[in-house]
Amino acid sequence: MDIGKIVQALVDRPLQSEENHSLINRRKEIRSLELLIKYQPFGIFGISGETGIGKTTVLNVLDSGDIKKLSVSLIHRDNRETILYDLLFSLSNLLKKDSTGKVSAIAKETEEWIVEQVSIIKGASLGFSLFGSGGGSIEKQKMPRFNVFAAHEKLRTLLETLVMNYGKVLLVIDELDKESKQDVINVLDSLKLELQQDKLMVLFSLPYGIYRDYRQDRMKWNESGNLENVIKDVVFLSELTDSDIRELLLKRLGNLTSWFRPESLEPIVSFADGNPRDALWIAQKVVFDNAGAKFISVSDANESIKKIVREYMGDLALTEIQRKTLKVASDFSGNKEELLDLLKSNAIKRTTSYSTIERLTTLGLLIERNGTYRISGKAKVFLNTSQRKLSEQSGI
Repeated sequence: MDIGKIVQALVDRPLQSEENHSLINRRKEIRSLELLIKYQPFGIFGISGETGIGKTTVLNVLDSGDIKKLSVSLIHRDNRETILYDLLFSLSNLLKKDSTGKVSAIAKETEEWIVEQVSIIKGASLGFSLFGSGGGSIEKQKMPRFNVFAAHEKLRTLLETLVMNYGKVLLVIDELDKESKQDVINVLDSLKLELQQDKLMVLFSLPYGIYRDYRQDRMKWNESGNLENVIKDVVFLSELTDSDIRELLLKRLGNLTSWFRPESLEPIVSFADGNPRDALWIAQKVVFDNAGAKFISVSDANESIKKIVREYMGDLALTEIQRKTLKVASDFSGNKEELLDLLKSNAIKRTTSYSTIERLTTLGLLIERNGTYRISGKAKVFLNTSQRKLSEQSGI
């Protein structure tokens, strides 16, 4: 088995625009985004979904047509000041080599200004820590601070110059989906005035929690603080189907699929729960666990996944009611009311079921997507391995 080539094929990385032939079942979402970009005159928009679902891939392969597309990632998000400076630096660094002379000139000037600002503040902070902590001769109010007002103005000027030279512009801001909901709100709130200008389309990657709240806000009476006051629309990436995950693995492996016996990918597909990142991760783990084998059988895959689940979930302690709920609902898929009825028919009280469902959902053993509940593939493996362990301990 050629482990090196297989592992390389299964690396979890976003696809690039030239690899869009390998894209799995995202044409509808991409089409929705491309229509927004083409016809909306301006605004802040979002692409949302669970971590690892493929948001960066969609952003990479997104075709903006004749519209100028810029992509940046925000790395420093400690507070509103660092968010502002990070975006300003990332943009100016990207645009200083722009073919349009006016844009590149402003970008270079902006980058130099930011570097100077940061060096002054860093130098003052170092000096204060070395000389000011003992005698207290350096007062706190004398410490230099970021010139926030100037930074806002420079960001606005840079974006206005972009629009003036290119017409409509698409600004893609990635990596926010890895932050907490409150951090994302802080980012949007701190930048909304500069980002909401005519002919400027801004597309953020957003965590699922933001989409959930945005969806609820859209169906309510308009109030201050509602997300639709900042975000015009959000395109949601739902989980992939088992068939999609299977296709993804086959496309990634290409002619290396011969190392996998028929049906050996099925345990990997089930474990993934529709998440590409989980599928690629567990597939690599299975390959490494069977490094000495000539090929991977379905039995090999099953045993490797059970071993990994025991390692990662072995310390998870469930009550008898929680175990019974997982067992009863192992093949269930439906809304909460239907799940409650199923548990009631199996002698689990309704009041107990509510707290049990909430706890299992928090643990990730029970998955809820748009009101539909089902047991995760990981939970099924965990339940199977823990039942076997209990049987062995009881001597059955």
